[in-house]
Amino acid sequence: MKNNLLVISIAIVGVIATQNAAALIACNNSYSSSSRTDNRIYAGLSWQLNGSNGFVPDIIFGARSLNVNSDNAVSGADFNLRLNIKKDISLDSMRLSYVGGSRDLLGNAGLGYSFTNSGIFATAAAQSAYSRLGADYQFGNEKFTPYLEINTLYSPNEESARVSTSCTNPV
Repeated sequence: MKNNLLVISIAIVGVIATQNAAALIACNNSYSSSSRTDNRIYAGLSWQLNGSNGFVPDIIFGARSLNVNSDNAVSGADFNLRLNIKKDISLDSMRLSYVGGSRDLLGNAGLGYSFTNSGIFATAAAQSAYSRLGADYQFGNEKFTPYLEINTLYSPNEESARVSTSCTNPV
């Protein structure tokens, strides 16, 4: 009986000593930024808001490549082709834009070429999930053309920060 009590006592002291030693281990988490590339192809419909195309939308096909950071900053490029389908199907324009901002609201700024108007234009837009509101400025005609676009581009997925844990035992 004494041996059993001695064994139980030693086991309890061992558990307590182990718990105290484990409690002395200090762990620190450090966070660092991370990023990833988000590539998407998309399609959409675009309505000219100045009434020049009536209610008939243009069809858009494009590709977008974004660098998404863990602080929700986004930057990249967007290229798209716009097809006019009012009378017959024809290539209306192509544009290349810088894309920047946050995951939920992106700004676009770029240049394009209009096959319909035979000239270069500047483009600027605000973009959210599945939509873009912008305007084109034709340099030759000195004319603004506002547009509303509905597309298949949703907001880029969130990127998590990298977490590294380091533990030290001061004993």
